[in-house]
Amino acid sequence: MVKFDDLRASYQRISKYLVNTPIVTSERLNSSFNANLFLKNEVEQLTGSFKIRGALSALSKLKEEGVEGVVAFSSGNHAQGVSKAAQIFDMRAIIVMPEDAPKNKIEKTKANGAEVVLYKRHIESREQIAFNLSEERNFPLVKPFDNPYIIAGQGSFGIEACEYFNEHKITPNIVLSCTSGGGLVAGTSIAFKHHFPDCEIYPVEPATCNDTQISLKNKTRTRLKNHTRTICDALEVEIPGEITFPINLQNCAAGLSVSDEEVCHAMKYLYEEFNIKAEPSGCVSLAAVLSNKIHIEGKNVLVTISGGNVDDESFFKYIK
Repeated sequence: MVKFDDLRASYQRISKYLVNTPIVTSERLNSSFNANLFLKNEVEQLTGSFKIRGALSALSKLKEEGVEGVVAFSSGNHAQGVSKAAQIFDMRAIIVMPEDAPKNKIEKTKANGAEVVLYKRHIESREQIAFNLSEERNFPLVKPFDNPYIIAGQGSFGIEACEYFNEHKITPNIVLSCTSGGGLVAGTSIAFKHHFPDCEIYPVEPATCNDTQISLKNKTRTRLKNHTRTICDALEVEIPGEITFPINLQNCAAGLSVSDEEVCHAMKYLYEEFNIKAEPSGCVSLAAVLSNKIHIEGKNVLVTISGGNVDDESFFKYIK
């Protein structure tokens, strides 16, 4: 299992490349819920999402080992993270992406110098395609969440947040983390349980892709039998990770889930109150607050805003 020392070692390797993203607050939001809410804004991170953290962590280790290139699969944010990290470390990157991924995510991945291989989502297996490419090119496969170095890198989000709370002498009570395969919440939970053992950690997912919520309730990894599409394209996962889930089972209180309608409301609120233009997947934690999925009165709450890779046309359509 990934430990806090792994997070610290990763952060030492990658911190010089990262933006220590801001934490913002609002009197209006706080008074609405009689709570203190702290929003950590990864929209301002390099590549526009937290995913660069794990990518830098994993690729920096591979670079040390003399690896010249990597293969990855992603709907967009991990793709951009891996492609940018490969560019930084002068490595090749081959990224398997769904053909229906947002065009801006595909274009940005290519702009970082990666070779993009498209596949049909829910018809073809991205894992199998990526595995085959890994074998053909003799490059390691860097999974989006089931990799200890990825988890340790995502934990840098938690390290920075904990430093903020310690510096301001605030004890956080609740952390809400946007969740797909569980890498961000796993890394974040390790940091918070190290600094604030009594803090409650809640993964948040789309209601149609709530595999972590169901798995935590069942106390075992549970694959979704079926799910419908969601505007939260970065969170469409059918089963939690083999490495991430044991960490989250140990550290998380329970899972939460939100509807696409609730996500759109959160996107609009975030834009109007903070002038932050976040993608749907980046807003599920705030959506959980605004839709009263958890009781937070009197609490200090960290809300994860995990990314902002959304084109203007889609964004303004969602917040109408």
